[in-house]
Amino acid sequence: MKRLNLLAAGLACAVALSAFAQTDPVGKAIDSTVQNGRASAQSQQRVNQLDDQTRSMLERYRAATWQAQQMNVYAKQLDGLLTAQDAEKKSLQRQLVEMDRVEQDLPPLMLRMLESLDKFVALDLPFLQDERKDRVANLRRMMADPSVGIAEKYRRLLEAYQIEADYGRGLGVERVEVDGRAMDALRVGRTALYAVSADGADAVYWDATAKAWQPLQHKYVATLRKGFKLARETVAPDFIALPMPPPTGDTP
Repeated sequence: MKRLNLLAAGLACAVALSAFAQTDPVGKAIDSTVQNGRASAQSQQRVNQLDDQTRSMLERYRAATWQAQQMNVYAKQLDGLLTAQDAEKKSLQRQLVEMDRVEQDLPPLMLRMLESLDKFVALDLPFLQDERKDRVANLRRMMADPSVGIAEKYRRLLEAYQIEADYGRGLGVERVEVDGRAMDALRVGRTALYAVSADGADAVYWDATAKAWQPLQHKYVATLRKGFKLARETVAPDFIALPMPPPTGDTP
């Protein structure tokens, strides 16, 4: 009987406590604060997750933007390169057309140049005749050789013209034969040609009009010998005074 009373009393106490808890405003406030705290924590967690996602998306956006800018720069560079290559291609095509035209026009021109060079050597002062005539003969043989390219033929022809031009810029000395006698000749550019015997007894000059050697006054022998030294560069550069042959062929 006592046990039943105690059990009944316990149940009554529990019911009373439950009813008190339900009607207690402080308990309700505590429960509400706890629930709000839990909700706030969950909200903050979601905010943190969204913030992390936002940061990640922003980094990807920045990376994509930078890559897009780099691609635009590269695309512009490619456009410029393609434009330049296209222009170069057109230029090469024009050059090929011009080369075909040159290959047709150049051989006749070179033959005319060779003929002019041959005539020039024949009409010029008679110096280094063997060397100059051999050069022309070699050029003529080369022009008839199909194994030699046009570029090489043209280069050799221009080289011959350059050598002839260089003859007119200085003094030259060589051994020549005049009336069966060996004499030392002095060339002044391609304006005048003189010769003196080894013993200095005779001196001559080339008369371009008469196409023959003419006597030269003996007083110029010493000057000619000085000219030989200047031509051989065995003395310091200096002036020499020699008569210029007149076009009429009169004795200077």
